[in-house]
Amino acid sequence: MRLISTFARLGIVGLLGILLAVMMDPANWTPVTGSDSMTTLEFATAVLDDWAFMLIILGALLTMAMAGAAYLVRDERKINLMWELHGGEEE
Repeated sequence: MRLISTFARLGIVGLLGILLAVMMDPANWTPVTGSDSMTTLEFATAVLDDWAFMLIILGALLTMAMAGAAYLVRDERKINLMWELHGGEEE
């Protein structure tokens, strides 16, 4: 199990290294001119009009992920539930 965990960590570090190398490449950041270029207004229109359904689906997925995370961190041990029920320290 530790071997798998180590490989997963090394994979994440490697992926972040590749991502950093690609992001730092100046060739990726040159301005695009011509018919391929997109203005900020065209991008906003595309996101809000053309991809509206995908934006809604992404919002729903993120909402479910946050609800799941909140459920997973909830501590339901008996002593903590009793503390919440009685409002604090018992004497």
